[in-house]
Amino acid sequence: MNEQPIDERFRDAETGNLIDQCLVCKKELVLSNSEYFVERIFRRVPNLEIVEPIFEYAMCKACAEDMRKDLSKESLKNIESYFLSNLQKNEFTQASTDKCLMTGKAINESAEFSFHAHCQGDKLLPSIFPYAISDQAMEEISELLSQETVDQLDDFKGKYFTGPPELADILNPKRFVPL
Repeated sequence: MNEQPIDERFRDAETGNLIDQCLVCKKELVLSNSEYFVERIFRRVPNLEIVEPIFEYAMCKACAEDMRKDLSKESLKNIESYFLSNLQKNEFTQASTDKCLMTGKAINESAEFSFHAHCQGDKLLPSIFPYAISDQAMEEISELLSQETVDQLDDFKGKYFTGPPELADILNPKRFVPL
């Protein structure tokens, strides 16, 4: 397998270190050589040419699978259909964070975007990962979610991502892309 070191796109914004703990079960991920996923969501600050992380986390494979199982059947079916339809339409050929995996939109033209990686220990596991999702795709995916799934993601957000009330809008649960 063509593993690569985990680069800065998938590291903790404050420390530059690997995100080494599962958000949900708190399992240590790097030293244990566990398989896990990293998601980092960013926004551009208009007129300042600043890109800042809104939130970032790692989730072990077992917790990610449990979260996926908890999605409503309707949402899961809609997301899978959207994913397959858009992958075919955009003729996905290689992993990239330069363009949105779903829409082909350039990430440097997205007001918000997310980066996704599949990792094991301190390595990226290449496949369809790593990839980026644009603001356009986030919005399209959020429209496919059932109210049950939106409520579930809101509970997830409330449990794992807290902050001042003025950031509540930024931490919108529909920004999570459960792919």
